[in-house]
Amino acid sequence: MLLKKFWRSRSGNFALLLGLGLPAILSAVAFAVDVSTIMRAKSNLQNALDAANLASSHLGDLDITRTDAFDRYFQANIAGHGELANAQATLTVDKGVNFIKTKAVASADVNLNFAFLFGQSKHIVVDASAVESNNQLEVVLVLDNTGSMAGARMTALRAATKSLLDTLEATKSPTRQVRASLVPFVTAVNVNGDGFDPAWIDMDGKSSTNGINFPLIDGKRPNHMALFRQLGLKGGWNNTGWKGCVEARPGTYNISDAPPDPSKPDTLFVPYFAPDDPAPATKPSGSYGNSATGYNNSYLDDTIDKNKLKQAGVNVLGIDLSGLLGGVVDALLGADLETVAKYVASTNQIVTETGSAITVGPNRSCPTPVVPLTDDFDKLRKAASQMTEWNGSGTNVSEGLSWGMRVLSPGEPYTGGAPFRTAGVSKIVMLLTDGENVVYGASNQPTKSDYTSYGYLAGGRFGSDNQTTAARNVDGWTKSVCTQLKNQGVQIYTMVLQSDTAANRALYSACASDPSGYYAVNDPAKLPNVFQQIANKFSQLQLTN
Repeated sequence: MLLKKFWRSRSGNFALLLGLGLPAILSAVAFAVDVSTIMRAKSNLQNALDAANLASSHLGDLDITRTDAFDRYFQANIAGHGELANAQATLTVDKGVNFIKTKAVASADVNLNFAFLFGQSKHIVVDASAVESNNQLEVVLVLDNTGSMAGARMTALRAATKSLLDTLEATKSPTRQVRASLVPFVTAVNVNGDGFDPAWIDMDGKSSTNGINFPLIDGKRPNHMALFRQLGLKGGWNNTGWKGCVEARPGTYNISDAPPDPSKPDTLFVPYFAPDDPAPATKPSGSYGNSATGYNNSYLDDTIDKNKLKQAGVNVLGIDLSGLLGGVVDALLGADLETVAKYVASTNQIVTETGSAITVGPNRSCPTPVVPLTDDFDKLRKAASQMTEWNGSGTNVSEGLSWGMRVLSPGEPYTGGAPFRTAGVSKIVMLLTDGENVVYGASNQPTKSDYTSYGYLAGGRFGSDNQTTAARNVDGWTKSVCTQLKNQGVQIYTMVLQSDTAANRALYSACASDPSGYYAVNDPAKLPNVFQQIANKFSQLQLTN
């Protein structure tokens, strides 16, 4: 009877239920607290192991130093985590021909609050691994320096290039050589820098294209380098006034890395020499501009009496040029040879009211020189800071890429590159342009274009005298150079800056080693980040788990 009353009684029910349920509640709370402690401890142990693994994986470390660095970083990173007891970690290293892999394992006991649930402590184990290619790096930056790069684009390009060079320099070590090269391009490339050899250049007018932009005199063509000497221009190589740009070579040599060979004159490079354009009728002699339809490179005084020049003994290789200089284009167009000219302008850059760089003279639109492969990153950063935009003549990516290939090639003209497909060497080309290939200027004139690395459009070297068709031919050459590079195992990354047109997307996604290597950058301010993303793909250490 009393038992029945006890079960039926409702007084003190809460206390009774609390007394019966309290152990379960405390157990649940204890479980939650200790589970949280274990999760936190495992996270802290994993972070400590990851940091130690990365810190010890630098390629410059010897094995013993690598292990010491691992131990120091691990102990430093678990310090202050009181929940971790008896923490231990081990590192193993796997060295391959072209990589180094590290694997690390760490364990610890976690001090728990409720031993009656887990025992005095819980033992946890974590692991981490990392891999880094130990290939030597040869990185060539082929960079558009055309006039449309002015302003924010050029500012971003200089910043992005510096950031990339900083990253590459940081990957150097006593056991890993990292070298880079700069190849600025407009319509042509300037080779008059480090590593330049006059033996590459057609000094004597033997190439089939040397002087074809000028009229024949007594059945002979003027030699470009002789013209520079005759004009008496100062500065540049050997004080000839030649800044250093070269024309594309004739035929299939134009996009090949065939070495210059004096016994084969067409393998030599013709000095770039932009003839004087007739002075515009509405402007005085010596004018300049960047017109799509008119002449842009009038730099000679067309009013000097040719007899005065003749009296001065103007003569090149036995050819009397007194009726030619300054009127070279006039003569080419059938103008009155009585109109002669005398050089009156320098090859210096002129800054227009818009701040864009326009050159007047034989070196029009010639950018800063190539810097061949080097591990002197201070030199590379200085050269990058000196890049600027150059108006006129158009954009010829195939020329920039061809010289990028010549820089990477082990043979002349540049010889700093390792042989293609050398084990342990990664060759990379990073290409940036801000527009489509284009042949520019003087479209309403008999020359049909500005002077370019292929001479005038009217001369036929582009395969057409139509600017649009000629530009598409340049696209074909660009794609062909990309194919040559990829066939040699070169990794190619392509970037278009504010020019993600259908034509560019098709060309440069195909040019890249993988379609994912094509980057369309719409905001110049983001260019440094894109350069960094690409660098991370071929130069950075990465955790693999």
